Amino acid sequence: MYNVDNMKEINTMIDILRNQICVPVVPSMKRLEKFIESDLIVCILQDIHISLLEHMIKMLHENNKLALVHIDMVHGISSDEHGAEFLCQRLRADGVISSKTRIIETTKKNKKIAIQRMFLIDSKSIERGIETVQKSQPDIVEVMPAIAYKIIPYIKSKISMPLIGGGLLKSKEDILQGLEAGCMAFTVSDLCLCESMHE
Repeated sequence: MYNVDNMKEINTMIDILRNQICVPVVPSMKRLEKFIESDLIVCILQDIHISLLEHMIKMLHENNKLALVHIDMVHGISSDEHGAEFLCQRLRADGVISSKTRIIETTKKNKKIAIQRMFLIDSKSIERGIETVQKSQPDIVEVMPAIAYKIIPYIKSKISMPLIGGGLLKSKEDILQGLEAGCMAFTVSDLCLCESMHE
């Protein structure tokens, strides 16, 4: 059974992500059941109501899977430090995804995987994003959209955290280009694409 309660498990999570390549987004019980049937280990829970979240995380853990929760996209939970503590301590999420520095800091204090989103909108947003993650020191940085491959090497030269990409990925070719640019893994809504990359 996997868990991510200390630094050793953070490195384990990074290794799992590198091996899995694609991390599927799971927005429903139906999609969760399909994910559990797959050989994949890690998924992202988002666009879900808080009333379902505890049961979904429990189902994942019972099937030796890991749950990353995108706190900014869960209905019925505060997207703040208190919400992050609730996810980490009460619901036992394996990691939390957010664009907010305080949530990242709270997640790290609770010894869970902290993934900070960084939006690649223009040159100023990229520099602000780099400055933010340099201060908050998340375990992993998610760059969005992932199809902005050309800027990935520059970001890697400025920060030490491993990168995952998310957003607008539609094909194996997109994934392969992102890997070549320097991302170690990708968040994807298409479970079939995730499975095909894991074969």
